Amino acid sequence: MLGNLFTPAGAKRSKNHRGGSYPNLFDAHPPFQIDGNFGATAGIAEMLLQSHSDGIELLPALPPAWPNGSVKGLLARGAFEVDMTWRHGQLVGVAIHSKAGQPCRLRYGGKSVEIETTAGGVYPFDASLQPVE
Repeated sequence: MLGNLFTPAGAKRSKNHRGGSYPNLFDAHPPFQIDGNFGATAGIAEMLLQSHSDGIELLPALPPAWPNGSVKGLLARGAFEVDMTWRHGQLVGVAIHSKAGQPCRLRYGGKSVEIETTAGGVYPFDASLQPVE
């Protein structure tokens, strides 16, 4: 679906498919549909990080087409900001920036860690969710 969204508007496709993106990356579900842009952005964020009342899950739905990457500034419930890097489809490291000093539970690959945070604190972890000094 993301491939369809990022296909240039007007590109040759099957007769049953229209849309794509204009050169400015606006969704071209004729003539323009803002929820295509907002929905795509929200979907990408949810593939990389999910936060619910029981914690923050890292890389819950990383697509095979994105084996390597990084992201900075994803926001999670509890007033946390998350930066992370992955290689070969696996988490390499993550830094949690606490904005409000709430307790934080991280989950990745069957592992879980809970930490107490202070407002303004930064908490780096490796792929095993072990703190990095």
